[in-house]
Amino acid sequence: MNQRSINLSPWKEISISTEIQHHTLIDIATIIISNDDDYFVIEDDIEKIMDVSSMPHYIKEDWINYNKKELNQKVLDKHIKIYTDKSDMQYPPDEEIEKVISTLKSIKRHLLIKKII
Repeated sequence: MNQRSINLSPWKEISISTEIQHHTLIDIATIIISNDDDYFVIEDDIEKIMDVSSMPHYIKEDWINYNKKELNQKVLDKHIKIYTDKSDMQYPPDEEIEKVISTLKSIKRHLLIKKII
């Protein structure tokens, strides 16, 4: 990945995963974002997301509001698996990765409870 970073403020970035589409060879990023207790997913070309994240605040916010999707169980489970696999490959465990896994599991509980109620 490039040296540029992704800054989607005022949204908080929870986790990110990337996957190369085999037919286009474009690196697609899936980012779980939150604002208070609302969780969403942004899925797009990572280069586009980096470009948008460096734009002025009002453009970035409009783009996120237009492109965000509701977070679903499938995406959440995929992120938990990715970060768990990362954690399993490291010894001693990385505190940041463990923190992300814990946050993702909390979000999963939150979504399950929200669905029940």
